[in-house]
Amino acid sequence: MDQIATAALLHDVGKVYEEYAPLLRKEGKLTSEERSLLESHPVRSAELLTTISNLRGPVELAVKHHHENYDGTGYPSRLSGERIPIGARIIMIADTLDAMTTDRPYRKALPLERVVEEFRRYAGRQFDPQLVDIAVKSPALRRLFSGVVTQRPDLWPQRPVKEVSHRPDRAAV
Repeated sequence: MDQIATAALLHDVGKVYEEYAPLLRKEGKLTSEERSLLESHPVRSAELLTTISNLRGPVELAVKHHHENYDGTGYPSRLSGERIPIGARIIMIADTLDAMTTDRPYRKALPLERVVEEFRRYAGRQFDPQLVDIAVKSPALRRLFSGVVTQRPDLWPQRPVKEVSHRPDRAAV
């Protein structure tokens, strides 16, 4: 658990490199070249972590593979199912939860009902279905939203949302 927590905290550390800054601030759609560059961040993050010897191994692998989709369509290695390190599968859900519940340059935060709907919709494709089941039934998820949605109506989307994912993989959830 400690290794997964550490990996979760450091999973995007490679985005500190200057070439990612304009892409992270861009409001419009990424070009294929921009997307390709941004998709290199998990490997760059893992490489950066390997400079610290006690982060090599499970932490490094969780960071490197946190954009692998459960069905094998992710990156950088197109791993699928149980071949994706458990830490990476957990980070995928937590990172996507964060992305869906915070305002982004390209869309507003989503309400709990929409978040749960999207997780269920992409279970087995983008996300580990067992982890989705655990996450959507979690009392912690409900606590996360208690007060946020009711006290912050501005967080509800004003228009239909076509993409609910976080960058860099905006084509998936």
